[in-house]
Amino acid sequence: MITTALETGPLFSLRFNTMLGYHYTWLNLFDEFQATQDKLDSSNLLKLSPVEPHYTVNAYKGSEHIWEDWAYDNDELVNLKQIATESGYTVTVCSKGDKD
Repeated sequence: MITTALETGPLFSLRFNTMLGYHYTWLNLFDEFQATQDKLDSSNLLKLSPVEPHYTVNAYKGSEHIWEDWAYDNDELVNLKQIATESGYTVTVCSKGDKD
């Protein structure tokens, strides 16, 4: 095997050490990231509480069911009711606590 001066000289050594330095730096960053994720998982800081809809809005044209959507707050409920009435639909709203 024939080696050139560039493969064994100081420039190659500097380039090789710099590449290894980047490699180990990324490995260390990744290990720290995983450790932080594990801490967050164990303390339940990443878990979001589920958001449930408060209202079910149904739109009808006569007796035909056109669409159904969920409202998570009063502003969204008002918006859905406005859209349905402007489209000429009859609106029914069921609250989360209502029985079907």
